[in-house]
Amino acid sequence: RSTLFPYTTLFRSTNFISFASVISAIGVVYLHINGCFWQFSKTAGYWPSANIIECVFYFAVPVFFMISGATLMDFYERYDLKTYAKKRIHKTVIPYLFWSIFGLLFQIFILKSIDPAGVGITFIVKGLLTGKLVAIYWFFVPLFSIYLCLPLFAAVPKERRIKLFSFLAIAAFFLNVLLPFALSLYGAKDVGTFSVGVGAGYLIYIMLGYLLTRIEIPRRWRFGIYGLGLIGLLMHIIGTYQLSMPAGQIVSTYKGYVNVPCVLYSIAVFVFFRYAGTKWMAHKGVNKIVEVLSKYTFSLYLLHWYVLQVIVKVLGFNSYSLLFRLIVPLLILGIVVIIVNVLRKVCLMDSLLP
Repeated sequence: RSTLFPYTTLFRSTNFISFASVISAIGVVYLHINGCFWQFSKTAGYWPSANIIECVFYFAVPVFFMISGATLMDFYERYDLKTYAKKRIHKTVIPYLFWSIFGLLFQIFILKSIDPAGVGITFIVKGLLTGKLVAIYWFFVPLFSIYLCLPLFAAVPKERRIKLFSFLAIAAFFLNVLLPFALSLYGAKDVGTFSVGVGAGYLIYIMLGYLLTRIEIPRRWRFGIYGLGLIGLLMHIIGTYQLSMPAGQIVSTYKGYVNVPCVLYSIAVFVFFRYAGTKWMAHKGVNKIVEVLSKYTFSLYLLHWYVLQVIVKVLGFNSYSLLFRLIVPLLILGIVVIIVNVLRKVCLMDSLLP
């Protein structure tokens, strides 16, 4: 047992990982359908509800990164580095390249939102390197960076990971997350601080994902984590509202995936998924639904934007409506499942919709 964390255990079940993946994928759809959040208005009635929806589902991206840390850290036990690289390329890089180019063509010929005269090699290469050919695909850039760094973390002997990752995650939280946030509250901008490079950016989440699945967390600790998570969520909602309203624009002091409110909230959500999700997955009905939907999580992320564009820009639905923003994500989930099943009838699509 670790002397730092006396409550350690083996990773017993991955059932909750599927549960967390499904809920997070749906959460991403809610974030993107709630895009009116970024069209700030002090007088329009839609923005307060958009702010709440944005903050509530903000956990989705960090939880995906934590899932990567939880599931891939032991890859050396299953295959070598070469096979790891091949699997990452096959499962994520190839689909990213294909659907980014498809998305570019979709915007040129269907949405007519990009002038083909301005599209050249430089435009395409820059778009692929930044994840901006399709705006929502920005997620792939940090994901690929995490994949490149994971072999180094995975090379740490298992008996040393709990202590080492705990030390690095705590140090990264205080120096990379808490300190910049505290300085920003006092108006300090672009202040260089002493930081932990190995836990910079989203890397903190892969260590947290590993730790939060390997450490047995007593009930009293869980309540503390949930309390901090609730504080983080309220800071995000109320802080963003109170700063943005007088400024007449969105003020991002409390926003950011590597910011105190989000880190606290995302940790709490992941812990909740681990314990509550594991219990719910014991029910056959829930297990069956999650088992089916888990086959479509990555496809949902890849394709939901196209369905949303058709619904809003082609069919002309009102995306500012609260009812639209609450119900349509579930409708899009069903549509994507149908689309994927049709596309998978084409052999080529098997490798593009893993």
